[in-house]
Amino acid sequence: MGKSINKYDLPCIDHQLPEVVQSECREVVEEMSVQILTEDLEAQSKLNPEQEQAFNTILHSVDCGTDSLFFVDGPGGTGKTYLYRALLENVRSRGMIALATATSGVAASILPGGRTTHSSFDIPLQTNETTMTNMSKQSGAAKLIQKAKLIIWDEAPMAKRQTIETVDRSFRDIMDIVNLLVEKS
Repeated sequence: MGKSINKYDLPCIDHQLPEVVQSECREVVEEMSVQILTEDLEAQSKLNPEQEQAFNTILHSVDCGTDSLFFVDGPGGTGKTYLYRALLENVRSRGMIALATATSGVAASILPGGRTTHSSFDIPLQTNETTMTNMSKQSGAAKLIQKAKLIIWDEAPMAKRQTIETVDRSFRDIMDIVNLLVEKS
């Protein structure tokens, strides 16, 4: 168009990143830079007894390095998002990676650093019993998943069964977890 970008009042881009940051992939750097909100850190002390029990159980698993899956159930307005925010901020404040995803964009937007599950895990729109995500094991997203200590998937029951199974298959592949079939004799 015959115009120069210098004619526009745009901020300068600092191309010099610290050496520590340069050794990490973009996805990990972005996740580590999610702002920790004081009000979410303080939420830990304001959890109701049920939320506190779930909070402590989940954090115990994170602290022990135990691979675990938890399902937090409750009708709308019972404080699930409040619990998720407290968990995310606790893990992130200790320098660990915590991923916040949700099935819908609206739910993802209210989680700090939240993204839709399809965007986070590169899930194809059409899934079946053999579908894998479009993530390669060497991708930045795969490295992010490998480093994550906590992954929250809000509104998971709204996703199709095949979508959840696609993520499970892909995570097993990324983490080099082999399904062992045990036959009874």
